[in-house]
Amino acid sequence: MRPTVKICGHMRVIDVRMCARHGADIIGFVVDYPRPVPWNLSAEAARELISAVPPTAESCVVTGGPPDKILRLAWETRPDYVQLHCGETLADAVYLAEALKKRGVKVIKTIFPDTPDLEKTAAQFCAAGVFALLFDPRTPDNAVSGGAADLSVYAGLRKAVSCPVILAGGINPHNAAGIVRETGAEMIDLMTGVEERPGVKDEAKVIELFGALRGL
Repeated sequence: MRPTVKICGHMRVIDVRMCARHGADIIGFVVDYPRPVPWNLSAEAARELISAVPPTAESCVVTGGPPDKILRLAWETRPDYVQLHCGETLADAVYLAEALKKRGVKVIKTIFPDTPDLEKTAAQFCAAGVFALLFDPRTPDNAVSGGAADLSVYAGLRKAVSCPVILAGGINPHNAAGIVRETGAEMIDLMTGVEERPGVKDEAKVIELFGALRGL
């Protein structure tokens, strides 16, 4: 069974519709991010793109910063998910998960490899009411260069928590199927692995990705 696929970093309506047409389950948008990254959108631009997401897919806003700012952004853009991706605390996650749940918005919390007491912290966030964790070597300080996730660490995280753990980092059409077979990942996240350049998706790569995953 193929994993749920989240494709992030959308900046064009044509790519939103193309990725959803070929099988993307969650369409991600980097919005009002606190650090300079090439995929950053304003709330207004994100709202327009989110309105183009077809019913076959869901939308996700990737952001960070003070909780009240994140709430305002969620109310403005109305995504299905909000991904906390810039050092939000456990208290932030509890507050946001409770507030967003009232509007039917689910929270994804990114966990970085350098997080102290990684498995314990991940379990705490999971217990705080987030829908899922996302394990990603792409930290706020290396968002462009990124890197590949340590699959053994990912395996340990999955055993330590009861919520889903999305695997990200270094996944592309050539290795996605092998990584999913090796890890049993039920959810994966891609961005640069299916791009021509930041913010421009490569349809050939997207087609190749879902062709590779179809055989699982």
